[in-house]
Amino acid sequence: MKQTSTEISLLESALVAIEKVLAHADSELQGTPYLGPTANMPLELLDTALPSDEERVRGSAAQSAISICLSSAAALVDVSQMLMASREDRSGTEIERDWQALVAHTKIASRSAFRAAQIMAAQISLMQSREGRAVVAPAVEASLAH
Repeated sequence: MKQTSTEISLLESALVAIEKVLAHADSELQGTPYLGPTANMPLELLDTALPSDEERVRGSAAQSAISICLSSAAALVDVSQMLMASREDRSGTEIERDWQALVAHTKIASRSAFRAAQIMAAQISLMQSREGRAVVAPAVEASLAH
């Protein structure tokens, strides 16, 4: 595929947007207020203000999955940029080295996305086990098998 300035610009914009969302998501995770025993509120209100263990775990899992998915997406956009910007005047050795790097980056992004799927599937299993249902829905099992 022959690169165009429009396509390169769109990929750059996509990467910037993903990185902004990732930075925002990370800052929200770090900026969560502490509502422990030293919080400046009456103790009777403290118990109602605290999220349950289940809510904290689910929120943490969701935040992790978001971060992993966004990082994976950024890596794949970066790979696409490198593919589009490849020069034709490279030696065979340079081309092979670049392709090996691109394959490695793509595999890492794929494994990261798979890890996010595992985190989400674990949450489904946790919710189903608490409700006394089958631990993992067959559709989820099948999608993780690939």
